[in-house]
Formats: sequence, C-alpha cells, structure tokens
Amino acid sequence: MRLSASQITKHFGYRAVVKKANLTINPGEVVAVFGPNGAGKTTFIKILATLLRPTSGKLEIEGADAIADYAKVRNMLGVIIHEHLAYPTLTPFENLKFFGQMYGVENLETRCQTLLDEVGLQHFVHEPLHIFSRGMTQRFMIARALLHNPTILLLDEPFSGLDASAKQFVLDRIAQEQQNGKSILITTHNTELGYLVGTRFLFMINGELEEIAQQDEISENTLVQMYEERLTAVA
Repeated sequence: MRLSASQITKHFGYRAVVKKANLTINPGEVVAVFGPNGAGKTTFIKILATLLRPTSGKLEIEGADAIADYAKVRNMLGVIIHEHLAYPTLTPFENLKFFGQMYGVENLETRCQTLLDEVGLQHFVHEPLHIFSRGMTQRFMIARALLHNPTILLLDEPFSGLDASAKQFVLDRIAQEQQNGKSILITTHNTELGYLVGTRFLFMINGELEEIAQQDEISENTLVQMYEERLTAVA
C-alpha cells in the first residue's frame, strides 16, 4: 500500500508544529525521519496515522482520502506511538484479543498467542501491562501494531528507552516486515539505528521535512555530519 502526504501543516494556536510536509512511502521502503525532540515528528506521525487532523494538506492511502475517510484506511495501518493505545489493567493477551475482535482478525486466539511468542512475551501473557518495563511494553506494542497484518507501519521512536537486546529485536522485526513488502516509516533521533534499518532518509527540524538521500547514496558518517550541521544551524 502507498501512502502520500502533501503540504501537511499543523498549527497549535499560532504555532506551526508541522510546516507543509510532503512524503511518499512505497511498499518495501523503510523511510527513516531523523529529528530532535520537539521537531514535530510525533505530531506528523499522528497525522499520518489519522489520529490527529491536520490544519491543512492532503493525505492519501492507496488512493483514498485518509482525512475525510479515516475509518476506511485505519485497518491498513499499524502504529507505535508513545501513548500505549492499550488498556494497562488488561493482560497483553486480553488487549490483543479485544483489538483483534474490532479488526475482525481470523483465528484470533492463535494469532494473539503466536505474536506474543514472536515478540518474546510468552512468559508474560497473563500479566497486566502496567507492570511491564519500557522494553516489554515496546515489544507488546509491536505485537499490537502487527495484529491485523497491516500494510503500512508507522513507528514513532521505536528504539526509545530500549536495551541493546530489545533494540536488535526491533531492527530485525522492521527488516522482516520490509521483506514482506510493508510500507514503513520510523521517526528517530538515533542516526546509527535509523541508518541500519532505513532505505531512505529525511530530516525533520522545527517542523520542516527535508528529503536527504537513499541509503545507497550516502554513508552513515556523511548522514550524521549533515544532521549535526542542520541542528547547529537552527540552535
């Protein structure tokens, strides 16, 4: 599935948080958007996920108007954002089963158990989410995002707060979903991890989105240098 955003702008009061952002994500791509905290990345990804309405601009998902017909496209999207999008007093199994019923997932109990096994939570299936560590919660959110086999993944800071083992798990899972032909967007301030997994790179600084390069067109060192120069320029 293809996602296309054109001239996306979002104001909170008089402040523009996202400024005329343009982005296309094609199947099999991992688009990595790098930016510091407060750059507008989370707001932008919430708009792409149809969780927040833009002030202006267009968003199309597989040709559908995702702003006007957001209910039509949400089953195509798998989303990880800082809000859990889950019920903390329920177990991961109960959460997945609840959301799976909403999505009409077939063979639901088997699907829930399989995903929880895949993300390494097989020993915590019946523990409430509120006791989970940051890394365990992130693993659950990956299962939640993949539950209905979406064609587009929107992952906001997926490496944040994770230890080395959990970061590697997320890298491997993103690569696996890319090989399955998913259209993937990640936002991160971690240039090292973003470079490892990304196929195309953009910067988002002060709400402005800038296309940089394909992965095979730029070295990690050059990418890091460019990113640091952009941050210095606006400091």
